[in-house]
Amino acid sequence: MIFSKRSQAWGIDLMVAIGIFSVAIVVFFVYSMNQTNEARDTLEDLLYDGKTISNSLLSEGSPKDWNSDNVIKLGILDEGKINNTKLERFYDLSLSDYARTKTLFKIRTDYYFFLDEEMIIDGEDVVGIGKPGFDIEDIDEENIIKIKRFVIYNDKPVNAYFYVWR
Repeated sequence: MIFSKRSQAWGIDLMVAIGIFSVAIVVFFVYSMNQTNEARDTLEDLLYDGKTISNSLLSEGSPKDWNSDNVIKLGILDEGKINNTKLERFYDLSLSDYARTKTLFKIRTDYYFFLDEEMIIDGEDVVGIGKPGFDIEDIDEENIIKIKRFVIYNDKPVNAYFYVWR
């Protein structure tokens, strides 16, 4: 039996090609599994922060009659209804020190809060409270969540919305 050197070279090429292909498949699967975990972690973080903000803000806060000097926990409700004084204080604090409100909420994400109805604060119509210069069009749709809660404002039932994003 006679062996040809051409067939031996072809066999080595085949083994190298299979090795490269195998490495590429392994890299692809490792990368795709990590992407899924990263997206899930981001969503879980956003949901946690959204629930934290909505639960805190739709409470009485701490102390019960808080102001910008003594606030420990932000909250705008009294007896299950939005207290206009606390709402104004929250609005003023978010304008003057947005970063502090994030610290008080114990979150790292950005937020924006609004109601079905425009809020009247200091005699002016206010659309929402939160990140200065917020525009929903500027946010990446994959990294934002919206939480909807029911609340009483000016003795009427309204929906409260919380946007949370990175």
